[in-house]
Amino acid sequence: MDISKEIGTSIGFHQSGAPIEVAEDETGIRYSRLQEFMEDSADVGPAGYRDIYAMSEAAGAPVTEAEIGGTMAGFGPGKVAGVVGAPGDIAALATGLYKAAFPGADQGRLDAFIQQVEEVSNKFGSGATLGFLDDMATKAGIPEDVKQGFMQGAEVGSFFGLGQGAVATGKGVAKGVPAAGQALRQGANVAGQAAEARMAERGPITNRVMSGADPMDVIDPVLAGIGRIARSEQPTTGLSQASDEATVSGLAPEYRVNVDAFEPEGTGKQSLVPIKLTPKNSEKVKPVMTQLEQEFPDPLASPQSYATMVAKMQNKKEVSMPPSWMIEHANNPEKWADWFGQITPDQIKAADEGLAVQQKFVDAYTAGSGPELTGQLMLWAILSRRMSAFPHEAGYLELAEAAMPFIQKAARGEWSDADSAAWRKMSMSIQPEGAPGKSATSNANDFGEVFLKKMAAVDEGGVSALTRLHNLIADQSKNSKEIRREYYSLAEGTGIGNKILSFALLVSGRNDVVVLDRIQINQMWGGGDKIYDDIMKQFEGAQGLVQYEALERSLLNRVPDLYNRLGRGDVGSVGRYHWESWVRSSGQVVSHPTLEAVVGMGSKRPGANFSPTEMMPITEGRFHTKYSGVAYEKMPGGGSRFIYNTSDGQPYQFTKTELDGMFDQVFSKKSGVLPEDFPGVQAFEGGSIPWYEFKGVDRGKLDKLIRSKGQPAEEY
Repeated sequence: MDISKEIGTSIGFHQSGAPIEVAEDETGIRYSRLQEFMEDSADVGPAGYRDIYAMSEAAGAPVTEAEIGGTMAGFGPGKVAGVVGAPGDIAALATGLYKAAFPGADQGRLDAFIQQVEEVSNKFGSGATLGFLDDMATKAGIPEDVKQGFMQGAEVGSFFGLGQGAVATGKGVAKGVPAAGQALRQGANVAGQAAEARMAERGPITNRVMSGADPMDVIDPVLAGIGRIARSEQPTTGLSQASDEATVSGLAPEYRVNVDAFEPEGTGKQSLVPIKLTPKNSEKVKPVMTQLEQEFPDPLASPQSYATMVAKMQNKKEVSMPPSWMIEHANNPEKWADWFGQITPDQIKAADEGLAVQQKFVDAYTAGSGPELTGQLMLWAILSRRMSAFPHEAGYLELAEAAMPFIQKAARGEWSDADSAAWRKMSMSIQPEGAPGKSATSNANDFGEVFLKKMAAVDEGGVSALTRLHNLIADQSKNSKEIRREYYSLAEGTGIGNKILSFALLVSGRNDVVVLDRIQINQMWGGGDKIYDDIMKQFEGAQGLVQYEALERSLLNRVPDLYNRLGRGDVGSVGRYHWESWVRSSGQVVSHPTLEAVVGMGSKRPGANFSPTEMMPITEGRFHTKYSGVAYEKMPGGGSRFIYNTSDGQPYQFTKTELDGMFDQVFSKKSGVLPEDFPGVQAFEGGSIPWYEFKGVDRGKLDKLIRSKGQPAEEY
């Protein structure tokens, strides 16, 4: 007998308050609620004791005995549910709810649903079954009165040991079983993770949840919820303190844990997934990554789950610490929503503006834009390495036009040492003196000398790696996971890895991706502490890619609930969560307006007499720099300028020298702009306001300096 199921049933009966009889036969211990008690309680349900067929009739989804006795004659729930009710009654209840939720659905889907109900009954008991059906009905949009017509009758039927209130949303399976029932919770965990794997395979759930087109869209989230509830009560066991070794896998002890139950295979020196993913090993490595994906469908379920995944991947007992902040919040929806809900309206607006350009990329790719579009996108992306948005995007504005002939040459599969030299000469000199993009020059050098050089290599058919990458991104049927894996089979050592590639995929229209940059790693692993430089190496290469995929599939089934809690359920996605949690964590307002220029450059027709990079202002979005709120733009016909607005929105233009001179006076005590208790510009890092909105800053005096040092901005 399965002792965990028996424990679950016993507790269920006990919590119901009903008198029970206990007997034992060859199938194990059997329980039944006393008939007299049930008959006395029959009036609670609107249709009377055990009259499931009358309830289905009253609810407008009639179920016939012939229907139950026909195609579902073989339905036979296991011991936990079976000991407390007739299989036909359970099938009738499930069938009625299904028919109310999905009118006109075919028999095959109905049979599949009934099999799912049977699985829940067998594994988790009667209480979880009722909670499962209740949640299914709610998520499917069944009118409340219709749902209650079924569920209230079920509460007083003879085949459920727990009342509806005790198990709503499946909580009974976790909260009703004490320490002795760990096996029951583990069963819920396994089934929940399996459901999440199916959900991840189907992709993001949007309006089709309520459409009735596929009932499994409703069923799996309920199972996943049961599993998460079970996991949330699991103690953090199986992990212990790291060794005293100064470094293991490049990590100091404070960034490592021991996975107690894991034992390395062989000598322990051979990783399951190698550090690098290359054209030579990619076909062998990708199936292994899929194996890990199937074995760990929800790595954020617990610290142990995540660390065990890494241990198996590296074949090591001592591994990098799991993302404790992210795990804690992913399994505590209310706490997560409280944190995420602090994002400001301006930050949401900026994210909206940035994400709106995704459709323009999709449209451009669909319309047949050539490899120039992907080349411009990768130039834009590589310039972001170790850069904040202001210098990154300002650098792109100056480089985009000059880069085009080099991109076209690489796409044709033509590149020589002379091209590398010509690229460096151009990229080293193109940024105007004092321009924000000058600090991105090293990244610019690498785009030509490394990325384009490597991506100009052709395959046996004469097609360049850059063109093949373009074709991958243009294929809307491919998700980010597939594109990233294929990318590493195109070329090696391109200068663009997991982080930059993921960023490019996000802005190009894919919302199934996270970007593990400085802000996100500090938040997910350190709760905001600046630990990026100490742990960043583990997110590179094939082993880093496994962690990207792990986070994405776990977040895929959690993010919709997060947005629903904040009343924004119509926009929630993993990609949007990355963008908005990034600005929430960093205290910035960033929309990446130059993405419009990227699309424009990539779709530009030969002979066009304008540049999409002109009159495209880039604003410093960091709150903790004196330049916060300053914009930079290229002007028609050459030249550039800085723009800074007064408090009433009037734009004034400056040269770099003029702007710095103005700020020198602003931050001088003699100007009277700043109050005595001004904490310094750096104090605004991660906050929700820029330094000039601090209480006591004299905006009138600041405006006077802006007007006296700048010139009213000319319109073009």
